[in-house]
Amino acid sequence: MDQDRFSGLMLNKSVVGMVGLGAVGMGTSKLLLSYGVKAVIGADLDETACARLVAAGGKGEALDDVLKKAHVIIATTGCPGLITPEMVRKGSVILALSNPKPEITPDQAIQAGASFAADGRSVNNALAFPGLFRGALNVRATRINNKMKIAAAKVIAKHAEENELVPSILHPSVHKDVTAAVERAALESGVIKHWD
Repeated sequence: MDQDRFSGLMLNKSVVGMVGLGAVGMGTSKLLLSYGVKAVIGADLDETACARLVAAGGKGEALDDVLKKAHVIIATTGCPGLITPEMVRKGSVILALSNPKPEITPDQAIQAGASFAADGRSVNNALAFPGLFRGALNVRATRINNKMKIAAAKVIAKHAEENELVPSILHPSVHKDVTAAVERAALESGVIKHWD
């Protein structure tokens, strides 16, 4: 598994904490588990959402416990200010992705001791969707599977500059390269429709 250049963490050996287990939080949790992350813990006010995480292979926890135990926090709650500076674990990675107002600002998280922090303005699904959908359409994929999503994520990460987690959505070749990677992953995983 790739080592994070900001924190030195190995993703597969890290505890990843999901704050918010709605559609985005659960989708992210399932993708991380599919990628090989062994410890995904999550918090949500909805107990059925926590039960879905447990059924997927993760573990439900209280918000405070997630923030204390996780090396990487991914927040997708839509609740600005939910994470206070006092809650930030020293050395953690904080991705507070709710737009337009994150759960904690990157500056606040860094000042509180996070090794890296970003919000939804820089870590945005607009990096993946054009190439992911184009690649799926080009090979007539019958569905978009985890292998295709992981291929897209790896290409996006490779295009990031040294001081970036992800490249700009205006990067000149990221969408073209994501498209090619998704096409390969779809072909390799057999989710293409053959036309007679």
